[in-house]
Amino acid sequence: MAATVRKGFINVGAGQVHYRAAGSGPPIILLHDSPRSSVLHVPLLEYFSDKFTAIAIDTPGYGNSTALPLEPRPEIIDFAGALAETVLGFGVERCPIYGFHTSSKILLEFSANHPERVAVAIIDGLSLPPGDTDHAFINSYMRPFKVTDTGSYLAEEWTRVRDFSRWFPWFAKSKATRLPTGQRGMDYTHEYAMDLFMAGPNFSDAYSAAMRYKAIAVLPTLSANCVFMAREDDVLYMYLDSLPDPLPEGSTMERMKPDRKAWLNRLGELFTEHADFEGAGNFSPPDPLKNPPGGNDVTKGYVSTAMGQVLVRRAGHGTGTPVVFLHDLPGSARADETFIKALGRGRAAFGIDLPGCCDSSPLSDTSADSYAAQIIAVLDELGLETVDLVANGMSTPLAAHVAANHGNGNRIRKLALDAVPLADPDLRAEMKINYVPDLRPLTDGSYMHRCWHMLRDQSVQWPWYDGGADAVRTITPDLDPNALYMRLVDTLKQWDHAGDAIGAALEIDVSSVLGKINAPTLVLETEDDVRYRQAGDAAKALSTGTTAARPFDTVERAGVILSFLEG
Repeated sequence: MAATVRKGFINVGAGQVHYRAAGSGPPIILLHDSPRSSVLHVPLLEYFSDKFTAIAIDTPGYGNSTALPLEPRPEIIDFAGALAETVLGFGVERCPIYGFHTSSKILLEFSANHPERVAVAIIDGLSLPPGDTDHAFINSYMRPFKVTDTGSYLAEEWTRVRDFSRWFPWFAKSKATRLPTGQRGMDYTHEYAMDLFMAGPNFSDAYSAAMRYKAIAVLPTLSANCVFMAREDDVLYMYLDSLPDPLPEGSTMERMKPDRKAWLNRLGELFTEHADFEGAGNFSPPDPLKNPPGGNDVTKGYVSTAMGQVLVRRAGHGTGTPVVFLHDLPGSARADETFIKALGRGRAAFGIDLPGCCDSSPLSDTSADSYAAQIIAVLDELGLETVDLVANGMSTPLAAHVAANHGNGNRIRKLALDAVPLADPDLRAEMKINYVPDLRPLTDGSYMHRCWHMLRDQSVQWPWYDGGADAVRTITPDLDPNALYMRLVDTLKQWDHAGDAIGAALEIDVSSVLGKINAPTLVLETEDDVRYRQAGDAAKALSTGTTAARPFDTVERAGVILSFLEG
């Protein structure tokens, strides 16, 4: 049985580092290459979980980790400094660290600057190209990732992902540069694409820094225990010949056969030899949600329940009743962070990524009751006895279900619903079929365009798939390309669960549920918008319902809701 891989964040400097971990015991840290994320090392996490707390971190700017400032341009020394902050953030004094390709240079610089923090540095695949930095090559290889309002970047980046495995360098397409390996399967290609899209405009940060870095000048300064290795089937294997002879005291070089099992065994031997089985035998990472920094920045963390992990965003401080926000579907609350911060005025505000969305674990039972139970379980784990609940779009039926069935004892003090649908059984059945198209990854990348148009069209017509005149939304559409980009990535991360929460929401007969809600409820409305045409009817169905005009501006909208919650 595979080990359970859990995810988390730790607070570092002005941001957060995201990680995956498995197992228990002394910590070991695994670093990925670019433009990947910690998901690359999930097999290693599972393999080494029997003896260690194996931790794979997302390099800043990759996966879910906060990017380093772009001014001045980040270099490897900056990424090494960020790694030092990360290790301290875990509360780890010293442990074995493994670095691969791009991260091998980060680990090399870290080892040179912080030898006392290194139990052993396993530097796998260190490139040592001769001569000066080839800036023209870097500029071609690192073509900028630019989000466009037409979605054209989807085709460009999907093609780049596929070409990464066809040619090296990917932009030089010739007989001489063709790689001998066959095309990867769709699971791998989609996973790689998600890593590239998560990094997005930051994808070249560490990548290009590694290409500029002069590792050969750092090697003589080493005093930490370092093991330089590569397997014969690695394109960087040849650079083992460029290592200085002799190596600094404490450093060794190992040539590995293209045998994965032998490589894993050797890593295990090195980890076992250098891990702290006594001092760090019961290692447990800190929980950022329990100790958020001051100010009103968004702090992310995971809440673990019996049904899985849920990604939660927290902002704000104060003594006011905490407010909990449920995002529109599909997607996540990432594009709503400005709204969450605005809600956190004089109180704590929490944005919950619903199960199966973004990085929240999917539910085995995807009924409305299970979604409601998981939301309540998250509130329990956060220690929130009484909350105000705010929901947007397709999550509003789930919020109403929670308020109607779990609102006793003042659990849900007040409720605010934005774009609540009062769909009859026929429309709900139709929406179950059409609302989420088939998002299965395909070789031509068309699933990305299908997802993008679904998300974009939600601002243009309602339901989004209805092209008829009666479905036209006569509003100024919200077509912010960066918000669409975030929602697209967070939808496709779990493409196979993108419809789970929507299906649960469409189980609910909202008209009948509203009548069971005792909490004072605000229903936002927008004149002449087909998506809001039943807002008045929803308010009338409530025992204590009221309406308010929905401002287009995010902060103003939060202000209207707060006026209701504080009234």
